[in-house]
Amino acid sequence: MKRAPELRMLSEDHHHGLVHARRLRRAAEGDEAHPAEKTAREFLDFWQRDTSVHFRKEEEVMLPVMARYGADLEHEGVVEMLVDHAHIRGLVMRLSDEIAGPGAEATTLREIGERLESHIRLEERVVFPLVEDALPQTGLEEIAARLEVAASPAAAEPWLPGEPSYAPWPGPGDSEGGGSD
Repeated sequence: MKRAPELRMLSEDHHHGLVHARRLRRAAEGDEAHPAEKTAREFLDFWQRDTSVHFRKEEEVMLPVMARYGADLEHEGVVEMLVDHAHIRGLVMRLSDEIAGPGAEATTLREIGERLESHIRLEERVVFPLVEDALPQTGLEEIAARLEVAASPAAAEPWLPGEPSYAPWPGPGDSEGGGSD
């Protein structure tokens, strides 16, 4: 599927997510090449490093830019995407608890794998085309620029254009070292 270049960073993340979803489903089926505990731990590492960050980029960059340009945030696909994010996060919490306790349950592995794959398909087939259709080129470029800022390690708030300054605003007679008489 041809994707707007400005959304490719998000779209490329999906490939890795599909690989992990497939591994989780295979582990749930008892595939010896994908032992449940090892596959679960690898997925949790991937979640921490990549997928949780990906979800935040969509929620904290893509959606606010859509809102800024008047796109329909109540579109069924957008709402479903956010609901999926919450469900997947809950399943990851469950898997994390299982790994810390008795071990990964096949049902949890299967459910994460199925929901993650379905979620990725939703974004690729419904949400990203909606973004591409709803935003002008400047909106797509803004998403790309803000995603780039969000990807840098120092970016605590991807919506800020540069490094925030917490230096005092000096003024005549202020207590922060402004000019004195």
